[in-house]
Amino acid sequence: MTAVAAASPRVLLLAHDLRSRGTEELARTVFEVLPPAEREQILRKRVAADRTRSLIGRWLARRAAARIVGTPWTALCTGQRPGGQPYVPARPQLSLSIAHSGRYALAVVALGALVGVDTEQVARVTRLPDDVFLSPGERAALQAMPQDAERRAALWVLKEAAAKLTGQGLRAGLRRIGFECPGTRLPLAARTPYVAAEFSAFRLPDGYVAAVGVSAGRPPRAPVFVTPVRETGSETGRTDRRDE
Repeated sequence: MTAVAAASPRVLLLAHDLRSRGTEELARTVFEVLPPAEREQILRKRVAADRTRSLIGRWLARRAAARIVGTPWTALCTGQRPGGQPYVPARPQLSLSIAHSGRYALAVVALGALVGVDTEQVARVTRLPDDVFLSPGERAALQAMPQDAERRAALWVLKEAAAKLTGQGLRAGLRRIGFECPGTRLPLAARTPYVAAEFSAFRLPDGYVAAVGVSAGRPPRAPVFVTPVRETGSETGRTDRRDE
């Protein structure tokens, strides 16, 4: 009898530059289609920029989920599990993760795997003491090579992505999540004994890094950037209207 190989998970990683023209208009459009409970969550955020980032992150998650399951993003609703993980109540087979910081918002969605994503500005991680998030082994490895703020920041986003993938969030304690990164330059392929998953850390323009993890299959090495009007990226040859 011939063995049948398991289907590979479908994974889509989307990103949006929050400085793009039309972002605020898009955020207002997203707010209008949210159910009342999600609107209340958004309105609890006191800073306007935080509301915009959160709305765009939700839009990206819906866009990615919609592409995977073949439905308009406006037809999907997301919720939050007790640990804070986003999910699609009508599509429990999907795994979602959202991240936003400063200039960028990202979302990754997978069918058939767990996922986690994070992004941060390198300069912000530079101000953090080592003992906040680095394990002793990671500190020693960094000391053995020329000071590389970008690689150090990559460890931060990798750990955050791993904590999101497992659903533990910051409760996991980032120093407990030790990463092995054989390479010296971004993008980095990485693994951690903390969870059975593959991770990738990569550079975003203007001094940012991001990381994504997938519990089965290979993680994307770069996101598909989406604008309010259309999306383009290295992983797709098509362009899509935002309301498809």
